[in-house]
Amino acid sequence: MHGEYYKQFILSKLVGVVGNIYEPNLGMDIITSQQIAEEIDLIIDSAANTKFDERYDLALDTNVNGPYQLMMFAKKCKKLKLLMHYSTAYANGEREGIILEKPFTMGESITKEKITSISPFTEFPSLNAAKEMDLISKLKNITNNGLEQIVKDLGVERAKFYGWLDTYTFTKAIGEMLINNMRDEIPILILRPSTITSSYKEPFPGWIQGFRVIDPLIYLYGKGDLPGFLGDPNNLLDMIPVDMAVNATMAAIAKHGYLQIPQLNVYHLATSFVNPFSLHKLFDNCYEYFTSFPLPFVNSKVVAAVAWHIQKRAHELSAAYITALPLDTYRNDKRLVSP
Repeated sequence: MHGEYYKQFILSKLVGVVGNIYEPNLGMDIITSQQIAEEIDLIIDSAANTKFDERYDLALDTNVNGPYQLMMFAKKCKKLKLLMHYSTAYANGEREGIILEKPFTMGESITKEKITSISPFTEFPSLNAAKEMDLISKLKNITNNGLEQIVKDLGVERAKFYGWLDTYTFTKAIGEMLINNMRDEIPILILRPSTITSSYKEPFPGWIQGFRVIDPLIYLYGKGDLPGFLGDPNNLLDMIPVDMAVNATMAAIAKHGYLQIPQLNVYHLATSFVNPFSLHKLFDNCYEYFTSFPLPFVNSKVVAAVAWHIQKRAHELSAAYITALPLDTYRNDKRLVSP
């Protein structure tokens, strides 16, 4: 948008500060932290460790201790009107059906919800951020050559025990609980986007910074390096363009920054309910695109085509093996047409 003057434009708007999200005063020096605390009226927290199977200690540092240190700092900000925190729609773990925009409270968990919905008087251990931090602290004091893998496995085990699929979404949910527990009179806004993808319109269609999310899958398919993909073709891929996520963020900040009501508001930024997009549709779109616009370095290879093979798994769940075949094979064999 700003061309060669982009860097100059950004530097006129932003001031970089050295810090660390999970240290006191966010790792800033005392003079800088005091100056910021006296002047700012809005905090936007997008710091996170997004690796699904990260070591439990590292995930807790960023996604749980980070929000704790941020809330401690926010309470020093004299003019603060709003704190906005990015979470993830997948912080809802193994919840099913229509999921309401409700904040998490310390002690609850997805497993606990499921158990109490069936048997209200059955007890289940409460999820507590401090206890999780203490658990990992004690474990790190143990001398063991395989400690790194043990700590990594522990994150997944704790997540699944409480009803989450991975360490990332589990620790993000705990981070939400901690913010809610510490907020007092600070107006809090939590946004839970699903999978953020390239832009719809702004700054131009298809823009994204870096090579991430679903892009590698599409790119490797176009190259012919991804011969298969296991999954249910009817499963929905919830994705939201980055510019829509940004616009929703700005609108929510404008509303709640103006109202300044000391409460916690949650918004889901997702698409499955109003604009469902299936795995089947993704591969159909990829096939159509790379048929018309093959990647330039594929040379002698023909564009990969998609075929679906529904298989019965051992656990009696249907799965689909999406396999790439030569284009001519796809055209000539009517049995390979996507259902």
